[in-house]
Amino acid sequence: MLILKPESTRKKNANTLLHILMKEDGISRVELSRMTSLTKTTVSAIIKGFKDSGIVEESNQVSTGNIGKSPIPLHIRADAVYTIGVDLSRERIETLLMDAQMNIITYNRGEDYEKFGLEGVINSLFININKIREYAKKKKINIGAIGIGIPGPLDVQTGVVKKPPKFKGWKNVPLRSIVQQEYGVPVWIEDDANVCALAEKWLGSGRNIHNFINILLNEGIGAGVIINDELYQGTYDFVGEIGHFLCYEQGKFQYLEDIAGADVLLRWANSQGLSVKSLKSIAELLQQDNQIANSIVKKIATWIGSAIVNAIHMIGPQTVFIGGKMVVLGEPLIQPIRKIVSRYLFGEQAVNIQFSSISSNAVSSGAGIYAMIHWLEKKCSEI
Repeated sequence: MLILKPESTRKKNANTLLHILMKEDGISRVELSRMTSLTKTTVSAIIKGFKDSGIVEESNQVSTGNIGKSPIPLHIRADAVYTIGVDLSRERIETLLMDAQMNIITYNRGEDYEKFGLEGVINSLFININKIREYAKKKKINIGAIGIGIPGPLDVQTGVVKKPPKFKGWKNVPLRSIVQQEYGVPVWIEDDANVCALAEKWLGSGRNIHNFINILLNEGIGAGVIINDELYQGTYDFVGEIGHFLCYEQGKFQYLEDIAGADVLLRWANSQGLSVKSLKSIAELLQQDNQIANSIVKKIATWIGSAIVNAIHMIGPQTVFIGGKMVVLGEPLIQPIRKIVSRYLFGEQAVNIQFSSISSNAVSSGAGIYAMIHWLEKKCSEI
């Protein structure tokens, strides 16, 4: 039996209370004690540490009318930490500034760097982070941490980007060290689909859903998995690589994202004479009921739906959210997916398939949240 040392027990209890405070804004010490079975003395001591460290504040609005002393609502302070969230995609950098209550303060969308290579991408990363830092400096805001969402595979422990498919020039890049050395603040990196799932959980329609999958449909196809309200990461940081589900097509096994990614869809459409440059152009053709466009999107949706069925059978989610660039295709994309899932789902499962409620900033928001949670956890462990 594992026996925790007193300091380990305190850290565990502090972490538990922190996460409840984040989820249950305005909760009181009495309610925290009741929820956790910790003594009121223990809860009060930890909350005092949180207050002294500037993490938690008491509400000025205390309910009246009850006999005796009213419980005092507690909140994570908005200024407990400010984080920069980064979406480092295959096309451009997007950055935002977020406070500890997950309010987005400012947002920046960088220019495309599709042909720049590794050095150009890093330079663009610095340029766009600096834009947020300049804004923060004017507002007298201190940046506490940076979170970066990027296509995997990654080693989140060492902060190394291994070799993302369809991302030229990236192999074993020590991204966390590069950014940390540049800015002198803690940096965390995570798979873009994983941070999207965090954004859906904290800011979107996943707030009250305990188990769900959040699928990101871009050139690569990935999925973030939430189990029992927590991001599931597995042992080797390869959870949710739905884009690498095997499909048997044209006489050979191929990865899903190699036959159903956003870039594949565009290439296929152009090979069929549609002459399109963007997914938005395909969406316009779908609205015009173009039969070629409808046929291509239906084929792509069939493959994606098949992968979703397999994922559902493995994980058992309540809902599957679909996000990323391909959501612009709308109903012609999601309806065939729902049809495949409805037809082939095993047993009496009622799994809802819907578009993500976060239409933009999903990766950068999730990356900001990821960094904020890690920073607060680290801070609490030091109390």
